[in-house]
Amino acid sequence: MKKAIFALLAILFSSNLLASDFKGKKLTGAAVYNHGGKSILFVMINDTNQMAACASTKRFAIDSTAANFQEVVSIAMMAYATGNTVHIKGIKDSCNYWGNAQDMKGIAVGSIPF
Repeated sequence: MKKAIFALLAILFSSNLLASDFKGKKLTGAAVYNHGGKSILFVMINDTNQMAACASTKRFAIDSTAANFQEVVSIAMMAYATGNTVHIKGIKDSCNYWGNAQDMKGIAVGSIPF
């Protein structure tokens, strides 16, 4: 029984171990770039502590292969234009979308949790 409970808890929380949260941050920059037939969104925030070591440019990135790419671009551009704070869900220690920018899994505006 204890093993089953432990396994269930491990499954429930494993995705959070692979994520890093950046809550209540201001976007200081947002750009969309075309490279190799893909669109890539880059964003920067006002507090780059706790970013992945591979993110030497202190940016986040997501590309058009992600299912939520268009929605992330829309929310990021709106948040940058209005100055609203954001909650970025990054992928811990991952820079696969762009070699020197931390992978972004999602972005939220306001006080809604992921």
